[in-house]
Amino acid sequence: MIVISIDPGLTGACSIIDHNGLRAVFDLPTMPIPGVGPAALVKCKLDGVAFKNLLLKHCPAGESARAVIEAVGTMGGKNNAIQTQGSLLRTLGAIETVLELLGLKPTYAHPQTWKRYFGLIESSTFGPKATPTQMKAKSLATARRLYPHCTEFKRARDHNRAESALLGHWMQKELA
Repeated sequence: MIVISIDPGLTGACSIIDHNGLRAVFDLPTMPIPGVGPAALVKCKLDGVAFKNLLLKHCPAGESARAVIEAVGTMGGKNNAIQTQGSLLRTLGAIETVLELLGLKPTYAHPQTWKRYFGLIESSTFGPKATPTQMKAKSLATARRLYPHCTEFKRARDHNRAESALLGHWMQKELA
């Protein structure tokens, strides 16, 4: 069975995992939002057609597949602009629509659940004062260890790719 795992958001990623391991990992494709000016905080959106085509490329017809999406929601706080939160939920809705059109009903996994499986929860890994950079580095290191031949986790900014692969690995274990 193929597991399609998605870390949503405009900088999110998708991984495709099968019984042989990591089949593919890619950033979610985006496109400019028509009519949005240069001063806008959010200038792009998920390219649903490109996303669908990538899924079809890596998940051949006739093979059974399951999709898992990291459960996301809105959060308050000074670093969470309403435009950014709206963009995240818009992207989630577009992902859900593409999956629905492909006949896939996603499972939602809370970050605390799948991250706990890998020991990535802040309090157990770095203590209560872990920085986001430390958490991202830990996700990257874990993905590199699980998939040492994957070249898609080279840069620090590849943490979303790493998290999508870890989410898929967790889901694969849950289905076993």
